[in-house]
Order: sequence, then structure tokens, then C-alpha cells
Amino acid sequence: MLVGDTPPIRRPQYCTPYALRHEMEAHVGNMLNKGIIRASSSPWSAPAILVPKKTMDGKQKYRFCVDFRALNAATKFDPYPLPVFEETTSTLFGSKYFSVLDCYSGFWQVPIKEEHKERTGFMVPQGHYEFNRLPFGLSNSPSNFQRFMDILLWNLVGTECWVFIDDVIVFSKSA
Repeated sequence: MLVGDTPPIRRPQYCTPYALRHEMEAHVGNMLNKGIIRASSSPWSAPAILVPKKTMDGKQKYRFCVDFRALNAATKFDPYPLPVFEETTSTLFGSKYFSVLDCYSGFWQVPIKEEHKERTGFMVPQGHYEFNRLPFGLSNSPSNFQRFMDILLWNLVGTECWVFIDDVIVFSKSA
């Protein structure tokens, strides 16, 4: 939900170094192939950027990010609560068995309503796109995903598992 009658927000494209164009194309192509994004003619547009990320083995990779700060500033805050770490861990006392599940690219499992997709428009040197699935970087993505997971696992949360956004810990006192 946007604040008031917000007109479409468009920010200029960031410079993508020529040496990283192939990397940017690969990220966009991967998201297109998976149906995460689609080509767009939306009047909304945010700049995309590749952010360096060190891997466990010390190599450098790049994370694809969209700078949604202007859109976030015009978005009504979703107050859905995220779990408090201390409350969650205190209920694990006495448990002997634990499994931790990380929902790979969890946000991308949640579809966006058709009428909201245009707001997620972003630009890269290869063109203009919008998200079909919940993107990272939107201010309400964590609360929306937490709500989704709480609804999905409502009868297990607190007794057999805890969910923190896209991480699920399953616990038990016996096998």
C-alpha cells in the first residue's frame, strides 16, 4: 500500500561497469527464465546494481539488488511482527533434536498481485523489467513473507518449529 495518491516514481539508472555487464545479463536472464521477472513498460522504475559479496571460500560474487529506497519511502509500513530471537530460543530449552531449514530464495516463492507488479519496475542496461514474485529490498517484503510462513505453518509454530522469515528451525525433545 502506498501513502496517499503517490504518482509513479522513477529514478535514473546507475552506471554498470562494462566489465560487469555480462554478470548483470546473467542475473536478469536467470530471473527471466525462472519467471521471477518479466519485461515491463511500467512508468515506475528503480535502478538496479550489482553488489560484491564474498563467498565462504573467499571468492567474490555479485548479488543483484534493486534500489527501492524511493518506493519504500512512499510505502505504508506493514506492522506484522517478526519473531523476537530471545523469546524463540527460550522455548527450545529441553529439546534434543534440531533441524534448520533455509527456504532458498524464499521471497521469490510468493507471487505479487497483478495490479502491484508495475510498482516493482527496475532498469538495467539491457532493458526495463518488473517482478512477478516478491522481491528483496521492499520495506514490507520481510513482514509479508513472515505472515505467509506463519499461515503456512500455523499449527506447528511454537510447538514443533519456529520461523524467522525464510529460516525454519524444527525441534523436538524426543526422536
